[in-house]
Amino acid sequence: MIEKFTITTQDGFTLSVTKFAPEETPIAGIIINSATAVKQGYYAKFTQYLAEQGYLVLTYDYRGIGESCVKNSRDPRLSMYAWGEQDFAAVIDWSISNYSQLDWHCIGHSVGGQIIGFATNNTKLKSIFCVSSQSGYWGHWDSLAKPKMLFLWYLLIPLLSKLLGKVPGALLGGESLPAGIAQQWAYWGRHADYIVDNKGKPIRQGFSRLKCSIKFMMIDDDKDFAPPKAVMALRRFYNNADTSLDTINTKKLGEKHIGHFGFFRSENKSNLWKLPLNWLSDFA
Repeated sequence: MIEKFTITTQDGFTLSVTKFAPEETPIAGIIINSATAVKQGYYAKFTQYLAEQGYLVLTYDYRGIGESCVKNSRDPRLSMYAWGEQDFAAVIDWSISNYSQLDWHCIGHSVGGQIIGFATNNTKLKSIFCVSSQSGYWGHWDSLAKPKMLFLWYLLIPLLSKLLGKVPGALLGGESLPAGIAQQWAYWGRHADYIVDNKGKPIRQGFSRLKCSIKFMMIDDDKDFAPPKAVMALRRFYNNADTSLDTINTKKLGEKHIGHFGFFRSENKSNLWKLPLNWLSDFA
């Protein structure tokens, strides 16, 4: 059963949420954290698959994205940090309040594995499964890709944010990114510590607070968005958690390309979607 509804964050934002419920009593609950500028609908088939395996699953759109968009793209409440501190935290609160009998897990894609560290209630999660989640610091990319990352973080994103009040979705391969979110993203990408405050001091308290099991899935042909150094750097943020890292070898799977977004496409159902299920089965 699929149900759409809204929840309100502590700072007054209305978020669009979709619940995928199994026919029988749920095994556990899963929150899906989307990638940057990606609408929750992108994960619908994957989410439906998880529900068919007995899980209660929630997807949602971050503030400024998809069905949680706002008219004023320069709203000062729009930030990437708020995606975790406010939005993800609100979804966790709703999940625990309405289904307290379930263990709750998170599957984070790209930035969806970063924002977990911003939610003050993240310790309520039983486990975390990250797909292509990384630090966005430009220095983690190889020598050929560094100029592109420098161009994005220092010029293109700051300039478009200032001129247009957003970064057009056509440049991101997804939704347009409101100014405040894009500017903070670029600011972080210019810092070796990546997620930092306005004075450049690393933000790590919420990451260090987590002690649960976290699986990082790295994809060997995802070098444009999540190269190995970037994935391993984010893993180190969760310094008190029980972390592990696996690499998906595209050639062994017989795939021509998976990249940053392919994990959640239905053509990879037989090869890849069993991986988070295998992970979750250890906590049932």
